Amino acid sequence: MTVARWKRTDLLFALVTLLLFLVPAAINHGPILYPDTVGYFQAGKAAAGAAHIPLPSQAKAAPGQHGAAAKMGIDTEDGVSDARSVYYGAAFVFSWAAAGLWALPVLQALLCVVALYAALRHLAPDAPQLQRWAVVAGVGLIGGVGIFATTIMPDVFAGLLILALAMIAIYRPALSRLELLGWLALGVAAILFHKSHLLLALGMFCALLLLGLVTRRPRWNSLGLIALLIAVGGLGQVAFGMAARHAGLTVYSPPFLLARVIGDGTGERYLRETCPQTQYATCRFVSRMPMTENEFLWSGDGSAVSFASLPAADKAQICSEQWPIVLGTLRTHGIEQLGRSLAGVFRQIATVGVTEYAVMPRDTTTTLLHPDIHSYRQASGVATRTMPLRLFSGLMLACYALGGGALAILAVRLSRQAKEPAAEAWPTRLLEATVLVVFAVLLNGAVCGAISGVFDRYQGRVAWLIPLFALAILIQARGTAPRRAR
Repeated sequence: MTVARWKRTDLLFALVTLLLFLVPAAINHGPILYPDTVGYFQAGKAAAGAAHIPLPSQAKAAPGQHGAAAKMGIDTEDGVSDARSVYYGAAFVFSWAAAGLWALPVLQALLCVVALYAALRHLAPDAPQLQRWAVVAGVGLIGGVGIFATTIMPDVFAGLLILALAMIAIYRPALSRLELLGWLALGVAAILFHKSHLLLALGMFCALLLLGLVTRRPRWNSLGLIALLIAVGGLGQVAFGMAARHAGLTVYSPPFLLARVIGDGTGERYLRETCPQTQYATCRFVSRMPMTENEFLWSGDGSAVSFASLPAADKAQICSEQWPIVLGTLRTHGIEQLGRSLAGVFRQIATVGVTEYAVMPRDTTTTLLHPDIHSYRQASGVATRTMPLRLFSGLMLACYALGGGALAILAVRLSRQAKEPAAEAWPTRLLEATVLVVFAVLLNGAVCGAISGVFDRYQGRVAWLIPLFALAILIQARGTAPRRAR
């Protein structure tokens, strides 16, 4: 069975589908922005400064910046966080400088359209062309891909990473050289764009290895390519920290695990029991507890002290205390923490949506994005409360739930079909790809729910994979029916 080449009509369908993917941004009167969007922009601005690439109306160094830090556009008094990827930030800044705020969302939407259809050409090779494009359009418009693609955040790349690894793992022999290079590049970019994506990739690598052992068909070539992909992305993450330290800057990773146990209440209890003896720097927050993980890390209240508002030396001290406090919490309140973590995992897996995008980015005149953010805070659908985020969330959740139920039924039928004596190769490949993707979607919920916190966009960013694969099985089965009848 061969996969047909792209047809001229695919270009027309791709254009129409791209416009459907941009519908959420059109309703919002522009791309969706989020508080973290500004952080990514600042990280990209730092990359431009380090590469000596001038940006439009580049501001002078702010007070507190000097030497290498001034060139990189980074405030040394607060240190440098690796929570916002400099790579995604660079893509944002350079596209913004070239073509404005719409540039990156349009590129993300186009990438999603091409990636989803390219995947369906292998997942459902016998399905009619129009059906494949209808699936892409439907998943983009009501499944959630479109709204994530038109948001200036790397969230959409979590789902694209899972799709890319599944294609490399299961369909590598059927991929052209160009397709294989494209999926590899997409996987590397996704890992570079967010640290949590590295955990997803490592989990999928282990799952693929286990799948090979269970089916007695270890895919060593695919495993090797995925290992290389993970290594390149991981080294890229390390390279940023090395470059920043070489420039004489303090680099820190926000203490997400510490924030998690504090948000769960077990960390608070441990600190109240031990602070009189240990004198942890984290003890300064005890008087404000209980507090959520977000309040501890980022506190939206400008008058409240949070980890993000501390000077670099204090941040470094709290980061150094993370493991002693987390391990102490697990030692004294481990059973309770396990229960809370499991509850968070199950809640996260079932929590899908984009209502969190209602949080507005802060406006500040010190960033080059000031005109765009000011306009967004005044005229966007989110600002005027005309953006139907709850409607989008409801549609996404419905697609996720109905797709999950349908996928379970279809996967059982697919398994039976794969066991038939004269079975073709596609049921086995599609079943294995489905198992791998479902595992990754559940892993995403486990990672986010247990480590970060329960937020609807975390699971929403990958939930669209469930209806995508359910529909892929459905249209492929229907596409092969006439051929079997003949």
